[in-house]
Amino acid sequence: NSIPPPPPPAMANEAGAPRLMITHIVNQNFKSYAGEKILGPFHKRFSCIIGPNGSGKSNVIDSMLFVFGYRAQKIRSKKLSVLIHNSDEHKDIQSCTVEVHFQKIIDKEGDDYEVIPNSNFYVSRTAYRDNTSVYHISGKKTTFKDVGILLRSHGIDLDHNRFLILQGEVEQIAMMKPKGQTEHDEGMLEYLEDIIGCGRLNEPIKILCRRVEILNEHRGEKLNRVKLVEKEKDALEGEKNIAIEFLTLENEIFRKKNHVCQYYIYDLQKRIAEMETQREKIHEDTREINEKSSILSNEMKAKNKAVKDVEKKLNKITKFIEENKEKFTQLDLEDVQVQEKLKHASSKAKKLEKQLQKDKEKVEEFKSIPAKSEKIITETTARSSALEKEKEKEEDKLKEVMDSLKQETQGLQKEKESREKELMGFSKLVNEARSKMDVAQSELDIYLSRHNTAVSQLSKAKEALITASETLKERKAAIREIEARLPQSELELKEKEKELQKLTQEEIKFKSLVRDLFQKVEEAKSSLAMNRSRGKVLDAIIQEKKSGRIPGIYGRLGDLGAIDEKYDVAISSCCHALDYIVVDSIDTAQDCVNFLKRQNIGVATFIGLDKMTVWANKMTKIQTPENTPRLFDLVKVKDEKIRQAFYFALRDTLVADNLDQATRVAYQKDRRWRVVTLQGQIIEQSGTMTGGGSKVMKGRMGSSVVVEISEEEVNRMESQLQRDSQKAMQIQEEKVQLEEAVVELRHNEQEMRNTLEKFTASIQRLSEQEEYLNVQVKELEANVLATAPDKKKQKLLEENVSVFKTEYDNVAERAGKVEAEVKRLHNIIVEINNHKLKAQQDKLDKINKQLDECASAITKAQVAIKTADRNLKKAQDSVFRTEREIKDTEKEVDDLTAELKSLEDKAAEVVKNTNAAEGSLPEIQKEHRNLLQELKIIQENEHALQKDALSIKLKLEQIDGHIAEHNSKIKYWQKEISKISLHPIEDSPLEEIAVLTPEDLEAIKNPDSITNQIALLEAQCHEMKPNLGAIAEYKKKEELYLQRVAELDKITCERDQFRQAYEDLRKQRLNEFMAGF
Repeated sequence: NSIPPPPPPAMANEAGAPRLMITHIVNQNFKSYAGEKILGPFHKRFSCIIGPNGSGKSNVIDSMLFVFGYRAQKIRSKKLSVLIHNSDEHKDIQSCTVEVHFQKIIDKEGDDYEVIPNSNFYVSRTAYRDNTSVYHISGKKTTFKDVGILLRSHGIDLDHNRFLILQGEVEQIAMMKPKGQTEHDEGMLEYLEDIIGCGRLNEPIKILCRRVEILNEHRGEKLNRVKLVEKEKDALEGEKNIAIEFLTLENEIFRKKNHVCQYYIYDLQKRIAEMETQREKIHEDTREINEKSSILSNEMKAKNKAVKDVEKKLNKITKFIEENKEKFTQLDLEDVQVQEKLKHASSKAKKLEKQLQKDKEKVEEFKSIPAKSEKIITETTARSSALEKEKEKEEDKLKEVMDSLKQETQGLQKEKESREKELMGFSKLVNEARSKMDVAQSELDIYLSRHNTAVSQLSKAKEALITASETLKERKAAIREIEARLPQSELELKEKEKELQKLTQEEIKFKSLVRDLFQKVEEAKSSLAMNRSRGKVLDAIIQEKKSGRIPGIYGRLGDLGAIDEKYDVAISSCCHALDYIVVDSIDTAQDCVNFLKRQNIGVATFIGLDKMTVWANKMTKIQTPENTPRLFDLVKVKDEKIRQAFYFALRDTLVADNLDQATRVAYQKDRRWRVVTLQGQIIEQSGTMTGGGSKVMKGRMGSSVVVEISEEEVNRMESQLQRDSQKAMQIQEEKVQLEEAVVELRHNEQEMRNTLEKFTASIQRLSEQEEYLNVQVKELEANVLATAPDKKKQKLLEENVSVFKTEYDNVAERAGKVEAEVKRLHNIIVEINNHKLKAQQDKLDKINKQLDECASAITKAQVAIKTADRNLKKAQDSVFRTEREIKDTEKEVDDLTAELKSLEDKAAEVVKNTNAAEGSLPEIQKEHRNLLQELKIIQENEHALQKDALSIKLKLEQIDGHIAEHNSKIKYWQKEISKISLHPIEDSPLEEIAVLTPEDLEAIKNPDSITNQIALLEAQCHEMKPNLGAIAEYKKKEELYLQRVAELDKITCERDQFRQAYEDLRKQRLNEFMAGF
């Protein structure tokens, strides 16, 4: 492919084909030619220029070289300007031009030829004194490149310069050696080869020669290797024949094992058919229980709905009653406040009425005081005169009596009379002094009356303040008591509510516990059934784990994880490793294998977690097409160490909803994915599709992690479920009782709060009243101070009273002494004449007393006349103020009465509504209790039905377990069959495992006889002890031998091809040279 093609022949034309010829050359001022000189015309076969020296050969040659683009040096000139003609006759010529004229002709016989029309053209070159030049083609200015293209297109060899050979070059060619002496020398042969074109083959011929030599060396090596392998192959042939005999014997064992496995599968399928019939019968019982359960469930829903409706109604009524009680409490509080205000206003009105009456009476009294006083004075003066006269008569009578007794008491009588005369003088003085003192005292009392009234009002205000303060104190004490009791009540209520909340939580907890426990019991029974139905190999392994003889066993991989039921078919179909047993290490796996061999139980595949760490980095989330879930990410495990085993089993298998999506996802541009559909159809990475069909594989992995559980644990869990169910019902009953207690406590607390609110409100009013009374007391105290008499005047009046009192006391003392002496004497005389003087003396004493009273009345009347006008004005002002206050109070009383009636009407309406609601409450509570009781009965019936359902489900699970166990055994035997494959023996066609018909399987009466035959054959195999590796080694050597022979043939063929190419190329070179020469 790298050999260049031969050069095309220069000016080689076919006979009759047009060719180019030079017709003539036109020189203008070129070299020796001054002016324009035409050289030619030339012959059609013009090929050389011959002539003596000076004949102009060089001018012709140089003309052609100049036009064909040669440089000045090639034309034996230093520069182009030298080519311009220069002579004595022609000086200062600025340029020279050479034109070479061409035409195309068709050769004819002899020297004749035919010119092709319009084929004439000429090429010219003009040189200038400045050593520049330009080219023209048929007079049109152009470049040398275009000139070269034009000349080459007509076959002129401008590249090798062989279109024109100079005289010197002819001499060199003539003097060449026949052949170059060295690789770099050029002789006549090389020169001719270069001209002919066969010289291009020299290098390829050398390369081919070297290549043939190298291939010969490689072929020698290959031949030696073939002989060596052939010798080794022949040495292995004997051992190979023994191994083939052994494999033939083993094939017979496999055929018989196939028969036994098919028999066991057939027998198990018959048993499964019988169990399917039993299961269908149990399904009918299950449907009946499900119908009853559905009825009870509907009843339960209806009762629950009824209970909720009644509870809503009960809560609504209770809330209504509480709201009405709160309204009533508020109204009662407002009523108390209004009543208190009304009571205060009424009391104030009564007091004002009394005060008005008193003030009016005072006005009338003060108006009548002057007349009455004058009348009293007149009457008292008249009475006093009459009493004086009567006294004189009585004294005369007494004197007569005493005169009659003079004889007995004459001495005493004289002394007494003397003292009486003295006393009479003193009595007048005493009366005058007393009258002066009484008048002074009356003036003082009248002067101090406003002050005393203010003091009296102050005293009453202080008493009211004490009453208000005591009431306030009592209310505060009651508030403190309520506040002390209320926290306890609240605490008790909170405790009850907390207890109720706790009971509610316990009820929820126990209901949830019962529900969860019921589910756990279901799962435990299901696990128990699954444990019963698992194969004997797994049972034996698990038993070794439980006994502790082989620690480090985790269990069946499918039991150690859980997946949503939606993906059951998918994972069961695509993950054959779910039946593998997970252990902690390869050593534990080896212990398990040894145990199974010793016990002759069977075989199992194990996963050692110590070898699974290589998958840890690939377990992280990955980006998947269409965000399709990775099956591994959907598996839930309790122990994170198991996840590595699941990744080993599942890798990056994706799960699709259907086959269309699986097909889209599986075949991506950058990667192919293993995809399984929810229907169990699998697309492998290689593109093969398996699975699907009417019977799908499922149940190999549950929705929860399978736990090892015993029948005793299941019974214990059922007992716990029964106890928890009873506890839940008990808590529900306690909750109802506690709810009633909480309602009562709330009612009591509300009453205390209402009382507290009422008292708190009254506290404010009493505090305001107390504050008002404090202010009033202060005002009255100020009034007492304001009405305090002038100290000087009071002192003057008091001094007058004191002076008159002192004067009276002195006179009274002196009169008293005289009177005492008179009395002493009188008593002596009386003692002497007691029975005679006593009656008359009493009359006289009575008259004296009356005279004193008359004097006192006259004094008071005189004082009253003096103060009547001033007190009348005050009383009239007081009447006006009181009447105005009465009107305001009456308006306030009317407003409060109307407000009180409105509150009482509202309260009556609230009480009526509350009583009506409370009246309907017992009936609803009774209905609530009845519904709860009915609900309890339904729950008990449902539990009983669930128990029956559990029993039936357990039976069904047992049958399913047996069926699963048989299916597992069938899978095991199918797996065993799948493991059976006959050994291919030499070049014999591979024999397929025979599938027996049901008739053939029925004909096998005793599979043990086949097992015995297998044992005999296996014994023969054990005695042979062949080197099975000899077959593979022989095949390997044979393949290597054939491979080496193929390599030898290949390199021989390649060597021969290159050698033939070498010979062909040499012949081609010779032929081209001879043809060209």
